[in-house]
Parts: sequence; structure tokens; C-alpha cells
Amino acid sequence: MKTSFLLISLLFVGLCSCNTKKPTSQASSETVTVDSAAALTKRPGPDAPRSAADRLVRALYFEHNKTDNPFRETRTGTIIDQFFARPVADRIWKRVSNAGYKAPKLNPLFNAPDASISKIWVEPAAVGGTRALVYVTYLLAGKPAEIRVDLLQTAGRWRITELTYPDGKTLTKQL
Repeated sequence: MKTSFLLISLLFVGLCSCNTKKPTSQASSETVTVDSAAALTKRPGPDAPRSAADRLVRALYFEHNKTDNPFRETRTGTIIDQFFARPVADRIWKRVSNAGYKAPKLNPLFNAPDASISKIWVEPAAVGGTRALVYVTYLLAGKPAEIRVDLLQTAGRWRITELTYPDGKTLTKQL
């Protein structure tokens, strides 16, 4: 009895462990770090997992918007470097470090006055290799609006390369 049970168990395990199919490339495609435009066109849902890219954008819009806004920093530029890629950070620093610079009436993070902005949401990032897109939605004078934030990963860190406002204008063209 024990011998037949053992034989049947071994036969069952042997049949279950035989996999005649080769592993699909789906599992290996998740680890590839090649930039994928297709991955960036798919907008993740609100329940998608969070990534370092959207956490950086959340930190910028929630923690630093009012008190440590990069466009209001005129002393060291450390906040600018914390969030923006080098070419964009240099352009922002050049603008804010000029003598007589006054913070703009329109908050450059939204391209709108602070008083008209409410209910901000930072959506999960669409990541394609070293590039990512994050959408920031908010109410602008009671109407829904959205900003697209383009990010690039350099030296293992995400940095913002562009902000595209609801009217199609971009941050880099306004600097």
C-alpha cells in the first residue's frame, strides 16, 4: 500500500513538473530597461502601483509647492536640482538667480494663480525604461485641468524634463 502510494505520488509530481512549453518572453520583457514608447502611451489606472517617478512628482506638488517651490528659491538651487534634470534646472536657476527676480504671479508648477487651484491628484506613472510620464490633475477655478510631467532617469534617479500645461504650453518654452 505504501509502495503504490509512493509510486503514484512520484508519478504525479513528475507529470506536474514536466513543462513542455518554453517560458514566454513576457516575464523577461518586464526586466528589460529599453525605452518603450508603447509603455508610455498606456495610462495606468488609479489603483496601479506607485513608482519612484510619481513619488518625486507628489513630493514636488504636495510638499514643496507652497513653502519650498523651486521657482521661489533664490539662494542655493538645491530644491531645483532635487526635482529637475540638469538642462532644465540650469535654465530655472539662471532665471531665479537674476538680481531683481520676483516670483511670477502664475505658479509655474500649474501655469495658473495659486488661489484658483484646488484638489490636486498625482496619478501613477507610466514607465517605459528610463522615461516616465506622470499626469497631475487638479481643479482650476472649479474646472478639471491636467498637466503632463515628463521624467528621465539618470544615474538611478528620476528628474523632471518637461511640464506640459493644459493649454499646450510647456515649461521649457516659457523659461
